[in-house]
Amino acid sequence: MTPGRALAASILKEVESGRRLDVAWEASGASGSPERAWIRALVYGTVRLRGRIDHLLSRFAGRPAAELDPPVRVALRTGAFQILEMGGVPDYAAVSQSVEQVKGTRSRAAAGLVNAVLRKVAASPRYGALFPAPDSDLEGHLTTWGSHPAWLVRRWIRTLGREAAKALVEANNREPDICIRPVGMTRREAVRVLAASGLCGPDSVAGDVPGRSIRLQPRTDPAEALRLVPGVIQDPAASLVVDYAAPDAGSIVADLCAAPGGKALAMSDTAASVVAADLSPGRLRRVAEGSARLGARVWAVAADACFPPIRQAGTVLVDAPCSGTGTFRRHPDGRWRVIAADIGELVAVQRRILDGAASMVPRTGLLVYATCTLEPEENWCQVESFLARHPGFRIDPGSGATTFLDRRGCLLVLPHEGGFDGAFAARLRRMD
Repeated sequence: MTPGRALAASILKEVESGRRLDVAWEASGASGSPERAWIRALVYGTVRLRGRIDHLLSRFAGRPAAELDPPVRVALRTGAFQILEMGGVPDYAAVSQSVEQVKGTRSRAAAGLVNAVLRKVAASPRYGALFPAPDSDLEGHLTTWGSHPAWLVRRWIRTLGREAAKALVEANNREPDICIRPVGMTRREAVRVLAASGLCGPDSVAGDVPGRSIRLQPRTDPAEALRLVPGVIQDPAASLVVDYAAPDAGSIVADLCAAPGGKALAMSDTAASVVAADLSPGRLRRVAEGSARLGARVWAVAADACFPPIRQAGTVLVDAPCSGTGTFRRHPDGRWRVIAADIGELVAVQRRILDGAASMVPRTGLLVYATCTLEPEENWCQVESFLARHPGFRIDPGSGATTFLDRRGCLLVLPHEGGFDGAFAARLRRMD
């Protein structure tokens, strides 16, 4: 096997065992490989289109992909993705390399099966005809061709409508942009530096990305941009949450679910100081490293958000643990990890964190609740329930990010409408 394919297979093996894709990617060292972009396209693309690929594999293998041995499944998925989506890879190379891949595992006896199935995939130039048609079976189409779990497709059709659900699934299957938010430098200054180095294009200068975000050129190494411009790699949706939160000038900010720290670091631009709390000391190391790199006024504290580590803060941000259904472009493995039962469990956790956070907010202070999910139970329904329990709070949209406000004054970013990750936030002012 070529080194790039071997590295891709090792990452996908970790994902098969239950490890998060971004964690497996970082641990593999692939980001330092000269084939970084190619490996990432193969790994992330294979995970993103798993449902589409498995539909074909099940048809040609004569059994569900889930019933195949994991090494065989990984070899077939990566081989099929190369054939179907990576035009620069000859079919014969994708087939032969996948056969070699499985020969090096305990499932080597299945090498003939891998060869036969991938040859059938390569011989099906009109493979789109092998999927359910959207007009007659939208759920089946979005589950297979759209590569999303059936329970989530049904939910989105019910809550968003047929056309919006279709548009959302299509948006989730596009490669996300990489954006940077400068910290300690104006957006105009940062654009000038990055454009001069060829790391951002004229579209960024024209300001087609909202807020302070700057879109980097495709295939740019984010580390290269951060060497030139102090800042954080952050999707525009997350950056809009920071703009919407707009902490009162000079206030102390407490970010109760801070890791990996992008929002805490961004808010340090205007806050007097930021207390960044998180339950995981390991994840907090990234916050501390970012703070040291930027010279930011951010203090990392290991703490459970349900039991806030400080008594009071002028602005309290609860960037709550959630189902993350708004970030499936960026974290494609999320669509396969989250299950329907998770939503109810997360709603209960979010409720406890919000109640604990409310006790920290002084009169006229701010409580900002944010998620990266699209599910109503975790967003407005959660806020509505909180306001019923805490009538002293009122929604105060402020004058920050106004482009994506809904009729209630909450921030709402939808991937199929904004072209960014999904995000929700409610800015609540304590009045009693």
